[in-house]
Amino acid sequence: MSTVVNLILPFFGLILIGFIAGKFIRKDKSGIEWFNTFVIYFALPPLVFQTVASAPIEQLTNWPFILATTFSSYAIFILVFAVSLMILNKRIGEAAMQGAAASYGNISYMGLPLTVAALGPAAAVPATLIFCFDSTLQYSLVPLLNSFGSSEKTDVKAILIKIARQVFLHPFIIATILGVFASAFSIKLPLPVDTLLDFLSGAAAPSALFILGVTVAYQPLAGMGREFPLIVIAKSVLHPLLVLLILTLMGGIDPLWVGVAVLMASLPTATTVFVMAVQYDEYVEGSSSAILVTTAISMITVTLVLIMIDRGRLPLDFF
Repeated sequence: MSTVVNLILPFFGLILIGFIAGKFIRKDKSGIEWFNTFVIYFALPPLVFQTVASAPIEQLTNWPFILATTFSSYAIFILVFAVSLMILNKRIGEAAMQGAAASYGNISYMGLPLTVAALGPAAAVPATLIFCFDSTLQYSLVPLLNSFGSSEKTDVKAILIKIARQVFLHPFIIATILGVFASAFSIKLPLPVDTLLDFLSGAAAPSALFILGVTVAYQPLAGMGREFPLIVIAKSVLHPLLVLLILTLMGGIDPLWVGVAVLMASLPTATTVFVMAVQYDEYVEGSSSAILVTTAISMITVTLVLIMIDRGRLPLDFF
């Protein structure tokens, strides 16, 4: 347990430092955009590429694991979307953003650095797979549902092109595809290039965690309606429990991968959800509050999951 505590304290400490900086050192938001650009385009993609490229190709096609984790995210999305739409009488676009807030975890800024730090480089492979397929799911469902809820005429072709661009031009997806190619054909990069990627990868964790704290500091705590408790409970409790249940029922999954899946599901709402909310002008304040509240709760849930993994309590045998 001391190992986990020694890891978690500096990890969340970096987020806290970023949060304090965002609260008390007020700078123009354009600085955050440049920091985000560095993290998303230059620091984390090399980490993703190196992780995937060094993994055996058979690990990258673990379809039972991929289907189970993606289905879990989809199920949580549909649950919250359906409750918001049919019981709470929300608009389709608003309900879609609430579903995203309850099912899309902050794997990019928080999950990947934490996984590598806590469980080693091998654990980054399942985390990367979860990110890729969860992102594809979110980038597909949110635009489609928002188009259905829009009063304007739906241009199906334009929507499909937009979805394809969002998915296949995402830096992490590109890095993953290149990594799969390198793994399949045993491609080794020249030493100077590999060293440069090592430098950038080393900057990924502290940069991502600091900017996450700054971003959370800028989020207002507002827009919390009747749906908000459901979003928080679904993201912080139901999602990890569902992932654990499904993978346990399936059996035959590497315990490390099960632990990674549960850890990824216990992460707070992704900052990307706020970006999409602004883009579609739906549930902007609520998504901001979801990020803030679930990030605070994740200090407890993530720590508990890591302690259970450290003590060998995952996967649990429900039956």
